[in-house]
Amino acid sequence: MKLFIALDTKEYKLPKRVISVNLTWKHNTIQDWCDKVHLTSKDIVTGHSIGAAIALIVAEKNPPKELHLYSPSPIFTETVQLAGKSFLRLIGKKRYKEIGPIPTVTCAVTVYVGEFEIPAMKKTAEIIARKLHAKLVVVPGKRHGDVLSM
Repeated sequence: MKLFIALDTKEYKLPKRVISVNLTWKHNTIQDWCDKVHLTSKDIVTGHSIGAAIALIVAEKNPPKELHLYSPSPIFTETVQLAGKSFLRLIGKKRYKEIGPIPTVTCAVTVYVGEFEIPAMKKTAEIIARKLHAKLVVVPGKRHGDVLSM
């Protein structure tokens, strides 16, 4: 089964079988979102932005067949400093305390990032790909919001 994990917003045209991540920041923690995702070894999982980070966290304990990460958010100890103070204020103290290292996964992973992605997100994609020995695909002419329309 193909699953897609992404931010719940009208800005993105999401495919079927979406597990949406609603950014009700006051109430949700990263773990709350992770608890919504149940993977099997037969799943092919795609995540975008915060959805990519959540897919990666969940895949550590329940590895899918394949994991495709599009412009993953910098919510890991190795990457959070790239995002800057405004990102840290946005995620809040409760979520900041949840930040841990990039998870180790055993499934095949491909990381995608747009050619014109925000620098912090581009660097995050590079760091995650390097740590996971994953294939890194730079999508020509794309930014954060349209990297999925390859």
